[in-house]
Amino acid sequence: MSYEIKVLHRLDLEVKKSWEELESKSYNYCFQNYEWFETWFNKFRINNKNYSLRLVIVSLDSKLLCILPFEIKNLYSLKILQWAGGKHADYCAPILANDFSVNKKDFIILWKKIIKLFSEIDLVYFRKQPEYVEKIKNPFVEFLNNHKDSVIYSILLPKTWEEYTRGVLSKNFLTQNLRKERLLKNLGNVSFKIITDQVETKNLIEELIRQKNIRLKSQGIQNLFRPEDVNFYNSFENNNSKKIKIHLCSLTLNDELIAIHWGVIYKNRFYYLLLAMKEESFSKYSPGRLLISLMIKWCIENKIQIFDFTLGNEKYKKSWSNDKSILFNYLKLNNVKGFIFYLMIKIKLILKSFKENR
Repeated sequence: MSYEIKVLHRLDLEVKKSWEELESKSYNYCFQNYEWFETWFNKFRINNKNYSLRLVIVSLDSKLLCILPFEIKNLYSLKILQWAGGKHADYCAPILANDFSVNKKDFIILWKKIIKLFSEIDLVYFRKQPEYVEKIKNPFVEFLNNHKDSVIYSILLPKTWEEYTRGVLSKNFLTQNLRKERLLKNLGNVSFKIITDQVETKNLIEELIRQKNIRLKSQGIQNLFRPEDVNFYNSFENNNSKKIKIHLCSLTLNDELIAIHWGVIYKNRFYYLLLAMKEESFSKYSPGRLLISLMIKWCIENKIQIFDFTLGNEKYKKSWSNDKSILFNYLKLNNVKGFIFYLMIKIKLILKSFKENR
């Protein structure tokens, strides 16, 4: 097969045209939507000397086959090839043409050709790789030697709310939901609202991030959201994208804000991304649980096909879901310089994979 491989180092009009052309007839997730990627890149990578963009564009017999959004990370004295997207991409994956069909032998040949173009790198470390890219198997998982990372949960949504509650939710879980909802409503007027006003949106996102950081601090987590993260999420409100739609909603009790969610709708899939709630005085009522219930109901009424809980295998997500998949990590040493770091990561991945398998 005659593969043509191009490696580009920046986003420009040529890249945008090729990317959007492929995206319109491809399998990919919202994190590989061009507008999402460009927004992320402009917020977190421009003028950042620790990272350099490497977009691999692969064509087969002059037809665009896939785009691989890579970057090289400079860590200490090492150069690491990884998927671009950072912490804002829950799934790291290629954009694949919807007629993508490459067997193992051809993929390995193609991958070796690509790696030869990155002679400067010390190792390859691909994280958060989904088992599937939408409907087709991810070749970077299927054909390379990966380590299991974690389970991800989703809901294949039925046509009605009644079908969902009867066919997906356990009787005990549904009873708990109804009891907590009843207790919350006994306190006053509970209201679910989808936010569209730009001023209200900005204020709500700031409050969401504030509440998230309170929760993270209480758990001893140091990786908190920063002002640039707030700017990233706010920036989508001004994009007027035709492909990616922001879904911001809130739950109030007597006009007091008690839960907020920021998510994305893309290709008939709802991405559950950022949930925050007031936990000081409302934790026993689980307002986040009620908000999730109302979002799922909204998705069913609006004929969304999939409710995707994205990164994180928390038990509560399993309780809502009827489908699951797996994320994988790939690690490959490219030269002896990165051996110590490779060994440290390798042990970590093996232990995590062992834990997940158990």
